[in-house]
Amino acid sequence: MEHTFFLKGFKCFTGETFTLGNLTVLTGSNGTGKSSMIQALLLVRLAIEKNVLINSSSDYLESDWRGTPTPLNLGYELSLGTITDIFNDNENEGSNIILKLDNEVYEISLSDENGKTTSVNISLTASSIDVENLPFWRRKEFYYLFTERLGPRLFLASNYTNFPHCGHRGEYTAQVLLNNDFFKVDVRRHFTDSKSEYLPQQVDLWLDYICPGTTVRSEALGTMGAQIKLRNSSTKNPVLATNIGFGISYSLPIIVNGLIAKQNSVFIIENPEAHLHPKGQSNMGFFLGKIASSGVKIIIETHSEHIINGIRRALLLPKGLKSDAVRLYFFHGDKAGKTNVMPIKIEKNGDLSDFPVDFFDQVRQDLFDILRASNRK
Repeated sequence: MEHTFFLKGFKCFTGETFTLGNLTVLTGSNGTGKSSMIQALLLVRLAIEKNVLINSSSDYLESDWRGTPTPLNLGYELSLGTITDIFNDNENEGSNIILKLDNEVYEISLSDENGKTTSVNISLTASSIDVENLPFWRRKEFYYLFTERLGPRLFLASNYTNFPHCGHRGEYTAQVLLNNDFFKVDVRRHFTDSKSEYLPQQVDLWLDYICPGTTVRSEALGTMGAQIKLRNSSTKNPVLATNIGFGISYSLPIIVNGLIAKQNSVFIIENPEAHLHPKGQSNMGFFLGKIASSGVKIIIETHSEHIINGIRRALLLPKGLKSDAVRLYFFHGDKAGKTNVMPIKIEKNGDLSDFPVDFFDQVRQDLFDILRASNRK
């Protein structure tokens, strides 16, 4: 199911609409708005959670909207500064930030009195939700991984969460693995031709696919924490995660969240390619494409052409995600500093509808410059 997300007046956005498919990919130059789009979405979600809390309710469809102050620098790793920092400089004075998800409209106003505050009152000015088909931002299960995840650690603390997830930095990954030995993974997310349906085996199969030769296990450390141990092709016995490397620690929470995520929920991942070899990046893209085809809405921010190529491979699976369920957006700035967002379609055969300048064409540009310089010599 598709949703639309409209942003006006938030940071670089003066009126941009995104269609969110089963899998949405944000890519492009640095500082052009990819993270800002995700931050706006997280800010709305944080406001919903605050409203649930203030109403002492567990209902994420809470109709009594109290507009409780929502912090700009706390929750979902947000570090947005003050209310002035999130308003677009080009908007007319007195204009509100408008964040619209389908028929739900959220507004943030700026006055002289609140210009330096670090929290905002978010008003819900319009709402119409199909209770039978809850949108992802109104579901209890909401999965997010920040770009700065935890690297290898000797100890990962346990904590209560109101649904199983790996945390925003992967800090609860060991806890999830420790407590879910008999969790049955949706068959549509199983590694190719595997017969095991349980989480530990599926995690090992996908981890080996992305980081070859690697398997994982979680061991309890007292009652308040756990430890990740890994085995790869160079080690006979499991060793501490701190002795193997960052790529595995960064990838593991993506795999675990992807395998346990509830149907019709959302999983937002920033830079899934971090610390991975190009082949691992492509295989990670393939994994995320397969998770999206099983009914989890995936939103990715990436700088990797290999992630995109892995997704393109996943689209060609016999029962894979349909190409029209994927939305790919290329962010780029113009000479005036304005953000432009260009949708690029992935065709049924995996081809891309457009290939604009600076859209993963750096190899071609570099080879051209090398050849020209070589000819001058």
